[in-house]
Amino acid sequence: MGGAFTNKKVLITGANGFIGSHLVRRMISENAEVHIIVREGSDVWRIEDLIKDIIIYRADTRDSKKINICINKVKPDYVFNMAAYGVDSRQKDYFIAANTNIIGTMNILNSLISVGCKKFLNIGTCMEYGDKKEVIKEDCHLEPFNIYGSTKAAATMLSHQIAGENDIDIVTLRAFGVFGENEGSHKFFPHIILSILNNADVNLTGCEQYRDYCYIENIIDGFVLAAENDAIKNEIFNIGTGRIHPLKYYVDKVCAKMKAIKKPNYGVIPYRTGEVWKPHPDISKIEKLLKWTPKIAFEEGLDRTIQWYERNKHKYK
Repeated sequence: MGGAFTNKKVLITGANGFIGSHLVRRMISENAEVHIIVREGSDVWRIEDLIKDIIIYRADTRDSKKINICINKVKPDYVFNMAAYGVDSRQKDYFIAANTNIIGTMNILNSLISVGCKKFLNIGTCMEYGDKKEVIKEDCHLEPFNIYGSTKAAATMLSHQIAGENDIDIVTLRAFGVFGENEGSHKFFPHIILSILNNADVNLTGCEQYRDYCYIENIIDGFVLAAENDAIKNEIFNIGTGRIHPLKYYVDKVCAKMKAIKKPNYGVIPYRTGEVWKPHPDISKIEKLLKWTPKIAFEEGLDRTIQWYERNKHKYK
């Protein structure tokens, strides 16, 4: 990659989350001046080893005054907005979701208007689309059916409108399934890997849902390309491999690689109400406009992920 970020001020919200922490690492390696906003009292275990290389601001994106002070201090060239509520399906509070995902995003953008910013990267989600039967293109009708999806969809619409009116370049990246190192233990891959490592039963749903799982570093590549490409001023991109498999396919891959002795217990966990069955992204737009393609194959990504959990199992006690 070129040195688009060398000495540039990059501000990342939600930097202590799974995807955010990988982006922080990448931006440090790109020689950016990395600033992050995390909530007061939030756990930064994922980026503990990077603290010396970043500038941390403790603020909640819902607090417009604090966010305004932060942004006026930093005057960022690039903003990656990853702070979100509801990624974890156990988070269901409508008001926290709306205030974090919608108002929080508006607070950041509103503060950027006076500062000037090269590009605002809005990290969206496939949940904005809802449960589609057909292959999903970026311009299809949004039909979210949970509070996470609907507030993220609203945030995307507002972001593009506000950025457009104020000459701020904006890109929304809607990620589908993402896996990799340091993900939360309740998530699909860590749940299986850690269960096997701890010799526990692997309890699952029927795992007949289809998913497109893409290794985290490929997703970060897409974020980087979207940010550094000056020709891309106002676009929405799906990001994923473009291929879907039933969850059982991924379970089998993990079990085979880890030589698991116990058979997974399919069907022990009931399917969620409002399950998404076949989110299948069309990725031709990101391939064409950003020349993005997943560089790290699924197998290699899975090897890296399993090895990381083997080394870091103690972090998940």
